[in-house]
Amino acid sequence: MEYTAVAYIPITTYIENFLHNVVVKLKKETVDGIGRYISSSRKKFTKKKICELFSKTGQSVDVFYCVDAQNEAYNLQCLAKAYNKSYVVGEHAPVPWPGSLISDVNKYAIEGANRFLAISHDKIRQILLQNIKLPPIFYIGNLIDETNLLYSPRKESDVKTFVIVAAHSFYKNYDMFINVMNRLTELTEKDFRVMVVGYGANKGYSKNIEELENKIYQSKFASKAELIPSVPHEKIGGIFNRADAFVMTSIQEGQPVSAMEAACCGLPIFSTRCGGVEDYVDNSMGRIYSVSDVDGMANGLKEFIEDTIRFEPLHIRNKVIDIFGRDAFRKKFLQVFREVMNNA
Repeated sequence: MEYTAVAYIPITTYIENFLHNVVVKLKKETVDGIGRYISSSRKKFTKKKICELFSKTGQSVDVFYCVDAQNEAYNLQCLAKAYNKSYVVGEHAPVPWPGSLISDVNKYAIEGANRFLAISHDKIRQILLQNIKLPPIFYIGNLIDETNLLYSPRKESDVKTFVIVAAHSFYKNYDMFINVMNRLTELTEKDFRVMVVGYGANKGYSKNIEELENKIYQSKFASKAELIPSVPHEKIGGIFNRADAFVMTSIQEGQPVSAMEAACCGLPIFSTRCGGVEDYVDNSMGRIYSVSDVDGMANGLKEFIEDTIRFEPLHIRNKVIDIFGRDAFRKKFLQVFREVMNNA
């Protein structure tokens, strides 16, 4: 079940918290990795309200869990202490989130958790770089539902199709994608197609989509491109079944679901070393390049469309399901929570 609740912070508490931050920084009583310091009155108010709001749900809980530790770990810790339960944290977003800072209470709440669920090994590194001492780590990755993502063999064709699925934001790095495809048109005489999917989508971080469209219209591969601003998630498998390979040029990812879902449909992954993909993509599943290696990725795609390198779609599908499929994910998820409850 899902609940939504709002608790407004009194202006006096807000002002006190602001002044508390100023004093701490003036005294230079700072800790590496922390950017925001929470006053005692703010902590008391937060704990009181979060517990009041949760009590209204009437839910019985064995273990508390959040997937956004850098923002929610303290709220979770308040609930866990109030109800004398264990708590587990995870993190899927960039650490720290671009333009934000981690607060002291969330740092210490992460450190006090019973487990940290790691979505990728790169995410572990990012959090440790904030001088956060992680609790016992359990690598879990991400979940894909292979029952809705089927492999459908494509008919043999001389024209291969690449697909990228990404919102239009700076860290998805569409500029590199455009440069790669422009370079590919210079490197090969073989024809190819490109599907650009999801750049006008959700989550609030797709911005200036007309700017991206104009860049593609003016690119060297404009005649090869099909623009699909958004697609319902239940239809993404059909998009992947029209493609021959998945391309991702991100600067940063957690454990990108789009790449995993593409692999589940048998597509090789051509990606930057953006986090997560390097946990499972080897040379039998695709190729990984540095986050600025335009020529390297363009040459890799050239080898693919010219059949210099080949991949076995069913091997790709089976490998990603073995690691991240429904049964594998359920087994890992239950294992960590059983361990926590048994040790409570």
